[in-house]
Amino acid sequence: MFHNYFFLKRLAPELEKELLGLSLLECFSQNKDELILTFGSSTREFHIRANLDPNVSLLSFPEEFARAGKNSVDLFPKLLDKTVRQVSVFQYERSFKIDFGDEALIFKMHSRRANILHSRNNDVINIFRKNLSADIEISPTDLNKDIEISQEQFIAAKHNPIELIPALGKEIKVHLEQAEFHNQPDQNKWSLFALLLQQLDDNPIFLHEGPSISLVKLSDEKTQSAIAAANWLYNKTVRSFYFEKEKSDGINKLKQRIKKSENYLSKTKSKLHQVENARSPEEIANILMANLNSLQTGLSKTVLHDFYTDQPIEIKLNRELSPQKNAENLYRKSKNRHQEIDALKENIDAKENLIEKLSRQILHIQDIDGTKELRKYLKDHGLIQKEKVKLDNLPYHEFEVDGWQILLGRNAKANDELTLKVANKNDLWLHAKDVAGSHVVVKQRPGQNFPNYIIEKAAALAAANSKRKSDTLCPVIYTQKKFVRKMKGSPAGQVIVEKEEVMMVEPSSI
Repeated sequence: MFHNYFFLKRLAPELEKELLGLSLLECFSQNKDELILTFGSSTREFHIRANLDPNVSLLSFPEEFARAGKNSVDLFPKLLDKTVRQVSVFQYERSFKIDFGDEALIFKMHSRRANILHSRNNDVINIFRKNLSADIEISPTDLNKDIEISQEQFIAAKHNPIELIPALGKEIKVHLEQAEFHNQPDQNKWSLFALLLQQLDDNPIFLHEGPSISLVKLSDEKTQSAIAAANWLYNKTVRSFYFEKEKSDGINKLKQRIKKSENYLSKTKSKLHQVENARSPEEIANILMANLNSLQTGLSKTVLHDFYTDQPIEIKLNRELSPQKNAENLYRKSKNRHQEIDALKENIDAKENLIEKLSRQILHIQDIDGTKELRKYLKDHGLIQKEKVKLDNLPYHEFEVDGWQILLGRNAKANDELTLKVANKNDLWLHAKDVAGSHVVVKQRPGQNFPNYIIEKAAALAAANSKRKSDTLCPVIYTQKKFVRKMKGSPAGQVIVEKEEVMMVEPSSI
């Protein structure tokens, strides 16, 4: 009912009573699609908050409003200090204006296309929501609708109130349906419509737990004040809309994490099956060692008897190495294979536990019914969207995995800045072992240990951004940043690491 001529017809005289003789002191925005106006004199102030978010699009009139210290912008500056002369509604239109003489602010309350226009001498010279560019072409006097309300016109409109007066509002449509208006004989419809028009002018404003407000009775709660009704609707709608939106956003983030975790789980199980069922490098090394006397350096491959299967086997060799060195490499790969299998199993367990934990968090969020509790829970669990900082000169690329922040140094000089200036002492630090590459930092989350699969993700990223990026497996060292230091005069990116651990990973980007 808010976006309705009959309600604005009530609101305009109330606003005129409050604003007449006051000057526009401030006009600014500090949130997208929201405009704040402060009118005042030496003795009092009056505030208008216009939230024109397409999903909300409402007005409220708070008793006081504190402007934020930053991230606000002044708007319609040419209207500042001008005095309000009149507040009036456009005839049969969902718009009203605050008149300053030759200039005015027009509140076009067209639901999803609501906007505020600055006009001068019947020309729109500026608009609030710039994406509604067609509004600059509006002629304010044309907003008045010349509608004749008579029985003849009602009959011409085929006894349809909605066709005669557009945008009566969904509450009126509900009221007409409940009264079975369209099932009445035509001779009765005009009398019922005339009664409806009188009710729209004379009824109190009913407050309905939709939330909505109406000039026809949909509930027992009511008020005579259009300003009070607008405030009630705004508070109810905004609280409900943004609360449900924040809750939905949090749940969707968790569902995205579950989906990523399930994809990771599927790939990891597949890889574990592949590794476990692949031929053991140790067996091939044993075959080589049993035939050392018949082999020589310089071979790229050889065919030997496989005493495990009693069949011939072709074995690829590194021609630069002796047969014994080739066997040693295979033994080392076998040892790494055992480590890889253990790591894969550990990661599978961690992901299954994570999916269970995320599912419990979804159920918990669904049960929260207070905004303060919800925001604290979302913040504590890393579910609040951070503003993206658009700075090209940051020394690192930033990634996020299940709420964990992973930073990757851009180059050698940036590695120093990331490690020595950005990272905190308890953050996790990683680097490909014994080769040049990017520093990687995983930011600590208070009270939480670094999950093994997060360490593996960060290690794979370090490997993929190193000289070992083409290796099948790459050793990556990791430790807390407090065990990383730099010698004075050492080259950019070069550090000394103490108390490190080593993880074998397949190089991979996030």
